[in-house]
Amino acid sequence: MAQEREATGGTANIERVGKRKKGYDVRQVDAFLEQAHALYEQDGVELRRGDIQDASFDIVKGGYSIPQVDATLERLAKAVSDKDTSYEIAELGRVAWKAQVEALYRQLEAHAERADGERFAPGEPKRPSYDRKQVDRLIDRIIDQAGDELEHISTEAPDGGDDGSKLTAQSVSDVMFTQRKGKHGYDERQVDYYLNACADLLGRLESYGRVSTYAEHRPAAAAQAATPAPAVAPLIPEHADAPRTAASTTQPMTIVQPTPVPAQPSAATEPIAPEQSFDELHKAEQAIFMPTTPTVSPVTPAAASATATSTVPV
Repeated sequence: MAQEREATGGTANIERVGKRKKGYDVRQVDAFLEQAHALYEQDGVELRRGDIQDASFDIVKGGYSIPQVDATLERLAKAVSDKDTSYEIAELGRVAWKAQVEALYRQLEAHAERADGERFAPGEPKRPSYDRKQVDRLIDRIIDQAGDELEHISTEAPDGGDDGSKLTAQSVSDVMFTQRKGKHGYDERQVDYYLNACADLLGRLESYGRVSTYAEHRPAAAAQAATPAPAVAPLIPEHADAPRTAASTTQPMTIVQPTPVPAQPSAATEPIAPEQSFDELHKAEQAIFMPTTPTVSPVTPAAASATATSTVPV
């Protein structure tokens, strides 16, 4: 049998693969989820979306199903992001929250205004690099979409829904590019750093949309207070069936160590000057994007890590 649910030990709602197949280390996943849920339940913002996305686990035989764990982490990351957004809006107000998001958007937009093929430094000699055209096309899509969504928030107009072509924070995190060599492509580290910030921007906009939907349904919910509410769906679903290069076919979503997350800028994020190169910027990324809240303590990984197989057309 390809998958089996353990009767004892482990997280009940995540299946384990067969003994000869590989999955995420059970003890590491359980420890991480236990600590993440404990922080999530605390008052205030003790856990960030990046803390969830940057978890890493060893890959071992008989471990947890990788797709199910990844789905669980994505679900938890959304819940954490929504709590964070609700908290910030309650503390700062909607106008101030939107100003913060717009500031991040302007930083990314300013860098995207550079000429195609010149937005990032060339790859290092004899080292893998990312296809320039694919990266540029993806960045253009991100900036256009984020700008439209911010406009909809400003005017409180409906965004027309999602026809399936929209980029998401997750799809940007999982994107893979054709691999080039050295100067024939963009420096991978610089592109990853920029796209992490793009994923954060999209994640904030997605969270705002969900939080706003919750708020719109509160009056109706209050009118039906006498009716028993359905059970809240668990963060861990009952069932769930990085370098960003297409050459990475043997690695399922990169889940890295929970360290300070470049893609989670705080309100004090410094602007990215148009003339400032990303090879200068990434040297100061820890100081620029240092989280201001406690993060989940790392789960010690071995040599193996995982990278998602989903791709985004670029």
